Amino acid sequence: MASSTLIFSLFALILIITTIPLSMSSPVQGFAARLIHRDSPESPLYNPAATRAHLAQSARRRTIARQNYFNRLMSSGNKWGSSLISATLDQGHGDFIMQYKIGTPRVDTFGIFDTGSSLIWMQCEPCQKCYMQTIPIYDPAKSESYQKVKCGSVECSTTAYTSCTEDGECKYRIEYQDGSLTEGDIATEILMLEDDGLSGNVNLSNMVIGCGHYNLDTVEDYSPGVVGLSREPSSLVGQIGFRHVSYCIPSEDKGSRSSVKIGLPAVITEENTQTPMLSGKGGLYYLSLEGISIGGARLNIPRSVFDMTPEGDGGVIMDSGTSFTLIAPEGFGAVKQAVLDALSEFKPVEDSDKLYPFCYDDGRFKLETTPEIVFHFTRLDFPLAAGNTWIRNSQGHFCLAIRESVGNFNIFGLYQHRNANVGFDFNNNIVSLKYTDCQ
Repeated sequence: MASSTLIFSLFALILIITTIPLSMSSPVQGFAARLIHRDSPESPLYNPAATRAHLAQSARRRTIARQNYFNRLMSSGNKWGSSLISATLDQGHGDFIMQYKIGTPRVDTFGIFDTGSSLIWMQCEPCQKCYMQTIPIYDPAKSESYQKVKCGSVECSTTAYTSCTEDGECKYRIEYQDGSLTEGDIATEILMLEDDGLSGNVNLSNMVIGCGHYNLDTVEDYSPGVVGLSREPSSLVGQIGFRHVSYCIPSEDKGSRSSVKIGLPAVITEENTQTPMLSGKGGLYYLSLEGISIGGARLNIPRSVFDMTPEGDGGVIMDSGTSFTLIAPEGFGAVKQAVLDALSEFKPVEDSDKLYPFCYDDGRFKLETTPEIVFHFTRLDFPLAAGNTWIRNSQGHFCLAIRESVGNFNIFGLYQHRNANVGFDFNNNIVSLKYTDCQ
């Protein structure tokens, strides 16, 4: 599979439970989730007919949607944790999927694994309107453990995007700017993280979910729903109460499998690899970025380009659903010009996929001769590997894998920290970032 398809793809998650509880009556210490490339035959979203050009166009749609999503969030002034009848967003959900079982008796399902979402939701029968998905739609009427949530309950009041009906039922509605939406019931249900043959199953009882009976999907993800992993109370992490999360994504030459670890198994690396994790909108993972260097020279970018405003806008977000780093226009202009100047012996060409800012189609172009880009986080200088800075497009040209943001916010994208362990420590509000073997 070509390298340009790796970061655009979703991944399947096969759960590796690291403790042996059989239900929530036994303390769940945590679990690890193995990541598998979406284009692997093991993935439920595998499409053997997809070409590199088709994958590039799909990635372009998701990237644009994700940028619009954050732009809307930053400009809306809304807090995700508040009760909203409609949250007009355009999410482009993310690059991972998570497999699990739901209900009594258990049925298989999966959802997009998204640190930028605050709710676990899925399509449900009966459908007023549902989009096509690759597995049967979940039917809560066939589950003995499904329970609708009432208004006035803690579950309803701490879940984003909820409203109350006249008869006291808790409803949710998320409406995306591109026309996609999901609405339905807030409920509780059992989720099971399945035994992989190494240890026992983990049953998560009374998990708050969104059961969507009216759903539109204009991005054509074909996933049953989303597994939110933000820092909000209604996300997977927020409900279970785990205080540590880590993940590690390998580059394609290192293999197609890795893992996300939640709870006790999470890897938080040593102090000299750590930077503060800031508070911000929507329970997102904010970083403190002080500047950027290219070829050993610090760029003249005002610190205000990377800082949050007093109103909580802007800043730098680490997000599992954003493939490539996005830099606010003033900062991106400086980065782009510095890279072009450092590679002035080569003539840049336009990206045929319309995804990257510029490319090089020159046989003399070598990754090892490109200028090093360093992100200067507070107390942590993180150099981008050349393979994490450049990517081949569908024509085989080398392209800069950093994009200009559509708003005054920045996102540290997944491609730029491949082959690095990323650890979130909520107790101490730190993010650790260290290159390692992700296998």
